[in-house]
Amino acid sequence: MGMRITQQMVTGKALIDLHRQTRRILDLQEELSTGLKVNSPSDDPLAARRAINLRSAISKNDQYSINISAIGPQLLETTTAIQTVQSALQRTRELTLQGANGTYTQVQRDQIAIEVNQLLEGMFEQSNHMTNGRYVFGGTRTLTAPFEATRNAQGEITSVAYTGNDESVEIQVSDGASVVINESGERAFQQNQDVFQLLIDIRDNLRAGNTTALQGDRLTEIKTAQDQLLISMAHVGATQNRLDRLVMNLEDFTDQFKETLSDNIDADYADTIINLNTQSNAFQAALNAAARVIQPSLLDFVR
Repeated sequence: MGMRITQQMVTGKALIDLHRQTRRILDLQEELSTGLKVNSPSDDPLAARRAINLRSAISKNDQYSINISAIGPQLLETTTAIQTVQSALQRTRELTLQGANGTYTQVQRDQIAIEVNQLLEGMFEQSNHMTNGRYVFGGTRTLTAPFEATRNAQGEITSVAYTGNDESVEIQVSDGASVVINESGERAFQQNQDVFQLLIDIRDNLRAGNTTALQGDRLTEIKTAQDQLLISMAHVGATQNRLDRLVMNLEDFTDQFKETLSDNIDADYADTIINLNTQSNAFQAALNAAARVIQPSLLDFVR
């Protein structure tokens, strides 16, 4: 025995179909207005989950890039400070050779000693170089000067002590990976050769007329100090190169993530417009069909 189809059932079915068509039109209109085909998790749970993961990855990469960009000035100024000291050492070598020359008078050596003393003061200033309110050569003790000078009654430096530490300052550059971004002042200026004591000795040798020391030990020590500074500069340069490569990698990965994210959730405007037009036509056809199927009620005659 077949089920009797009532007018109420026909009407209800027609209304449900029209509601479904209307919902689809609204969804397509939302796609056009937002530019997204996934506007809520219910639209496509899998795509929504992937979008959350991709956005999280993009956000992490952006933060890593910010971390690396923020440390750029410190690395640049660390390199500049070491280069400045290296240049001062080269000038000191030239002056040492002059002072060791037997044809120079003591008055001339005393004048050379004055310039060496000024180079020493410049080195001391560079060793306490600051960037963004922090000392770059103090290890993790970045808020206090890493080098302290002892001075005589004339105000000249007689010794320099390191008060920082050798601990590393690190920044996170990716999941589970960090990079050391500082160079210890002790390693740069005092590890194999104390550059401050070297210039103090040269100054005092010049004033004492000790050409033997100037021709021998002091020149050898200058070479050791220059090599020491070159190694520190190489450390900083290698770190900068690594960070530059990391930035490029992060940018490449971020571009890939954004492209994948777009493929998952972005609407195709051309397809959406075509689908909207098709759906609108279908909706109109459904309205016409419903108007023929649904019989007039008594109210239609009471006009």
